[in-house]
Amino acid sequence: MRRWEGLSQFLDLCRISSKRNSTYLKPVRRAGTPNQRAWADIRAVISLLAGVIFSPHATNWVHPEEYALGSVENLDTITLYFTRLVLGVQLVLAGIQLPSKYLKTEWRSLALLLGPGMTVMWLVTSLLVFAFVPHISFLQALAVGACVTPTDPVLSNSIVKGKFADKNIPKELQKIVVAESGANDGLGYPFLFLPLYLIEHVGHGGQGSDHSVRNAMGMWFGETWGYTIILSVVYGATVGWLAKELLHWAEERQYVDRESFLVHAISLAVSAVSCILGCKLTDALD
Repeated sequence: MRRWEGLSQFLDLCRISSKRNSTYLKPVRRAGTPNQRAWADIRAVISLLAGVIFSPHATNWVHPEEYALGSVENLDTITLYFTRLVLGVQLVLAGIQLPSKYLKTEWRSLALLLGPGMTVMWLVTSLLVFAFVPHISFLQALAVGACVTPTDPVLSNSIVKGKFADKNIPKELQKIVVAESGANDGLGYPFLFLPLYLIEHVGHGGQGSDHSVRNAMGMWFGETWGYTIILSVVYGATVGWLAKELLHWAEERQYVDRESFLVHAISLAVSAVSCILGCKLTDALD
């Protein structure tokens, strides 16, 4: 049952593990010392706390509004574009890290994680938001739940890369986490825009723009699935294939060496993000 190996090792995050090429499950001892595991788990939290401490709301060592010429709108725009850049680079690196034909061999595991897995996480998160946040409708709770359901590829990188990950985390588990975190950002769009379109057209106690569920569903299928997701997949597959062929062509003629592959990946990410912004396809990034 090797085709389920990646999914089985993914469940190790819940202290369930599968023995490679086996049909039974058994508990697995967590590797590494407690201090190593704790450090691997809290690096992202430390980075977040450092940002809060250096911000104007704490020590005031960093002055973002001054860098944005005192304009909150400029600051929001700068933050948005830097976020797009970081996310775009991380997504490209996530795709490059995976072995050749990985999606073809592990599509069942990914389909289970990105389909039923994300749906359950979305519904559970939305129910918790609806239960604990006062004065919020269920459609609004569904929108909030969709924002926090996808696994962030930048944060997931902290547990699948580095010395601790190479020593203690199985390679198949690293691969499935990288693949799932890279794919679920785009596939989180249907969960987000379904409640948003319903709120726009039907929500607020029937005070929507046209009171039409049909229009909301039409926008969801056409705008979200057709334009944002499918077009983005086609664009990404085309650009990725062209970049691969050009890299092979350059390597065969010794125009580039392997030490430059990382620069190639970053250049590809920046170029792809710039092209998307130039073509006004910003939904593919957001």
